[in-house]
Amino acid sequence: MKKVELGKTGVEVSQLCLGCMIMGTTTDKNTSYNILDQFLDQGGNFLDTANCYAWWIGKGEYNGHESETLLGEWMKERGSRDKVFLATKVGGGINDLKNMRDPDGNIRWERIPEAYEHLSPSVIRRGIEGSLRRLQTDHIDLYYTHIEDRITPLEDILGTLNDLVLEGKVRHIACSNLRTWRLERARQISARNGWASFVAWQQEYSYLRPKNGADLGISVHVDDEELDYLKANPQVSLLAYSPLLKGIYDDPVKREQYYNWWAYNTDDSRARLKVLDEIARELGVSNNQLVMAWLLHHRPTVIPILAASRLSQFEQNMQALSIRLTDEQMQRLNAASA
Repeated sequence: MKKVELGKTGVEVSQLCLGCMIMGTTTDKNTSYNILDQFLDQGGNFLDTANCYAWWIGKGEYNGHESETLLGEWMKERGSRDKVFLATKVGGGINDLKNMRDPDGNIRWERIPEAYEHLSPSVIRRGIEGSLRRLQTDHIDLYYTHIEDRITPLEDILGTLNDLVLEGKVRHIACSNLRTWRLERARQISARNGWASFVAWQQEYSYLRPKNGADLGISVHVDDEELDYLKANPQVSLLAYSPLLKGIYDDPVKREQYYNWWAYNTDDSRARLKVLDEIARELGVSNNQLVMAWLLHHRPTVIPILAASRLSQFEQNMQALSIRLTDEQMQRLNAASA
């Protein structure tokens, strides 16, 4: 697997990042270990988790610390901490998990927006100590603000993150689900104060584009403005989460059942799916694999976050690394539109 530079840090990470969100919950320990082992064996080193993964699985039996805990145990057992570039996040945890479910264990989604812990200095401090403990390490390589926080002043957030860098608990900082103007404002504050600055930006990004104005909750899908910003600011790398939109590209039934399909059910999506189908047939690959390959050939550079609940799914997704797209094929994929 090729390596790419993270922003302009001089640090090289694998061109694919392994998403570990459901490890320890949906994906059991043995399967998780097998996926992690194979990822390292194939040259991967970039691992992504958060301090809230994945509390929403099941009926209330998980607290959101499962992914970090599993990764910490795996790194200790394998002696692999110095072989990985470890990313985790803070701010997306829920203050009162019990209050988020009804008596039958079903999530009360309407309560979630008001329940995030957000990013006060005390939350960040508590978050880093918990993550370090669960991950069984003395530092985090890349520490993300997980969600947008319009309550806490950016100066307080960035100042606290900078302190963590100075203390050696964090090497680099990043953000997720942040609007372009907020990222730029944050970077200006960091520059003005001589503080550590965001070097990575984790946003939802896939081949299909949501309709204009679609409200995806806390998620922010990459748009043309963000891509233009990245072209002009190579100091920031784009990490693409949900690159396959829960695997909807090969299965029309699954596509219709996708909880956010309402945002993608457009003529633009149908036009792009038509071209995707055509090129996938030409290459003899699946649509999902082609989407991953498109992201790997993308300019500006994108680091897709690959995730899998089964080893076979992981192996299929990793085959995207061997797909070579011509300039003509990339032009056809990029130009497809209603």
